Amino acid sequence: TGEGASFTGERIYCGVVTKKRGTGSKPHYHPDETFNYVLEGALKVNMDGREFVVTKGCLLHFPPNMVHTAVATDDADAVYLVWRDTVSARAGKPVTIEV
Repeated sequence: TGEGASFTGERIYCGVVTKKRGTGSKPHYHPDETFNYVLEGALKVNMDGREFVVTKGCLLHFPPNMVHTAVATDDADAVYLVWRDTVSARAGKPVTIEV
């Protein structure tokens, strides 16, 4: 549900993602560790049964295999940086698994 530019290095995937207000992911997980840093707007996140809002200037960590959703709040589009290691991608495995 996001759009943006990305780059994959030898060990790290990084990108700038924009999610339109009120849009976001279905429950899913990544087999690799992921970090998001919110540049604009906010993300409503559900992770490990807890729901919380990640606002501009905050860093979010998704441990490997943690089921989560991330949805831009209804107030504004959300723009964030994402970093994920690429161990699974290098092994030919999926990097995002919907549940």
